Amino acid sequence: MDQAAGRTALAWIVGLLNRAGIPFQVVGGVAAAAYGARRDLADIDLSVPAAHLPPLMRLVGPDRIIKEPWRHRDGAWDLILMALEHGGHRIEVGVADAARYRERASGAWHDASIDVGTSVPRVVWGIEVPVMPRAQLIDCKRRLDREVDRRDLVEMAEPAVATSPKP
Repeated sequence: MDQAAGRTALAWIVGLLNRAGIPFQVVGGVAAAAYGARRDLADIDLSVPAAHLPPLMRLVGPDRIIKEPWRHRDGAWDLILMALEHGGHRIEVGVADAARYRERASGAWHDASIDVGTSVPRVVWGIEVPVMPRAQLIDCKRRLDREVDRRDLVEMAEPAVATSPKP
């Protein structure tokens, strides 16, 4: 994802959510970037409480929704997702309620416990966003134990660098 366009997409969705008063939390790769990860990102991931998904759908309109809410389940995640597009960049909005992830080592499913009220304000690409708390993100990434998660954990543990993360 091109950094300038990624920043534009992030600014768009954050501005939209803030103006509408829809609580949200940035998760996934962008949250990892907020804590120092620098890998290229394929999309922007955020979570909203279930009650706010219908108002968000009305707000963004059908032209921006590239995939209406669906139950997404794979080897790592089980949650309801909706995909949006802005400027050619994908924004995945997950429903915070009942999101689960699978621990790689044991195969056990864990509640992701996404609580937008516990968000930590962080600056990503020059934009202040509410982000999943660092300890929770690290715990989730350790349990998921995918290659991308291992890389994020290494980069999050390294001293901060002068360059911005790549969206």
